Amino acid sequence: MRDLKTGNRSKCLLVLTCVLGSSVSAAAEPPTARPNIIFFLTDDQRHDTLGCAGHPMVKTPTIDRLAAGGVLFRNSFCQVPICAANRSSLLTGLTQRTHGYNFGTPPVPVRYAASSYPALLRKAGYRTGFAGKFGMSFARGAEKLFDFRKLIGRNPYLKKQPDGSLRHETLLCGDEAIRFIESTPAGKPFCMSVSFNASHAEDSDRRPGFHFQWARPTNGLYEKLTPAPPRLAGRRFLEAAPEFLRTEGGLSVARFKWRWDTPEKYRVNMRAYFRMLSGIDMTIARVLDVLKKKGLDRNTVVIYSADNGYMMGDRSMAGKWNHYEQSLRVPLVIFDPRVPAGQQGRKLGQLVSSIDIAPTILGYAGVKIPGVYQGRSLVRLVNGHEVTDWRKDVYCEHHFRVYPNWQAVRGHRYKYAVYYENGPYECLYDLQEDPRELVNLVSEAGHRQVLESLRGRLKDYQKRFPQAEGKDRYSTRAKRKRS
Repeated sequence: MRDLKTGNRSKCLLVLTCVLGSSVSAAAEPPTARPNIIFFLTDDQRHDTLGCAGHPMVKTPTIDRLAAGGVLFRNSFCQVPICAANRSSLLTGLTQRTHGYNFGTPPVPVRYAASSYPALLRKAGYRTGFAGKFGMSFARGAEKLFDFRKLIGRNPYLKKQPDGSLRHETLLCGDEAIRFIESTPAGKPFCMSVSFNASHAEDSDRRPGFHFQWARPTNGLYEKLTPAPPRLAGRRFLEAAPEFLRTEGGLSVARFKWRWDTPEKYRVNMRAYFRMLSGIDMTIARVLDVLKKKGLDRNTVVIYSADNGYMMGDRSMAGKWNHYEQSLRVPLVIFDPRVPAGQQGRKLGQLVSSIDIAPTILGYAGVKIPGVYQGRSLVRLVNGHEVTDWRKDVYCEHHFRVYPNWQAVRGHRYKYAVYYENGPYECLYDLQEDPRELVNLVSEAGHRQVLESLRGRLKDYQKRFPQAEGKDRYSTRAKRKRS
């Protein structure tokens, strides 16, 4: 750990040594037929901000160990890059197009609460738990989802405790996960969903160093290291984006000024952001250590992902919300201790989506996957089985009243997106030749066939996935007309 190079090196080494010492290896108790499941979800973390994903600076030894003993999905995408809508997709296995939820809309219909993964697990005899940021709303039925439910928000991240001390939300989420595990009767299968508010910025406090509020155990980490500048920095990357994303996309423009618009602000905030990620990693290590001590580690599946990606200053943008890879791609690690050694440590290239999480969790529990689900279970992929009919592309979208709305099809080579209220404005990228998405090929005669094919794929998805009631529920045009 010499590369930490901080003034607080000995303390950080001690913390990370404890993290590395947390084992997910064999314990005394043999696995049972139905595994326990823990689903860890972070906020605003894109796919490449993990050690196991190749990041040169971020220290995530716990997640790296899970990936080494499990599977890392290299092409994992959020279905919609905003927390409220995508958390609804994670719970229900449905696209935003179908469940219809985002900030400012009616709640997700009650029928989708009944078919959500926690409701079905509970019905099948699992004890279900939740801690952290729920971030969405069902019309009714949320009370039937969890046996154990502890909602923990941010604003502020540091929560005052009965003894007067302050404790970070990330640590509190870990405390509640441990409380759930320790209170679950022996032999009772469980599913615990831990939904961190981190690494989301504290939007109400825009001071560098406070905007990304980290947990105390990570004090000093990264202090002497200099984060690399955004890979897509410079005017040409911003100017390659549609003009309306630079004007109507005011959320991204404003938050860029809060976080990344000067070199010093960028350095301070990136270090703080990385500390938040390492704090999550340390907290997960605490939870896994309890599993081991209770002899549950050999029979507990661990899933780690994020609700959406993050621009992190690329294209002179902040936040997410758009069709670019930085917004769409999220980490996904699945660790199943029962997988044979020869199948561990793989990095899979299949295209997977947030809507695959719910059917995957049900698949591990042996619960029938509802016909209403629009995703697929990843269990066979994790187990090393060949799946010849896996999807060739994923459907992504973003519908929100205060940001330009779009739909997209992302395949292995090409991505097609259409901002349907802005013209419409179409985007077509050859990700093999142009991974930075600088050249829009929509008007190129040589790509006409590809364009027509992807337009057809988008129409296929629109036919396959029912549309939620309320056609104008997200319309930015409707909002402008009313104002």
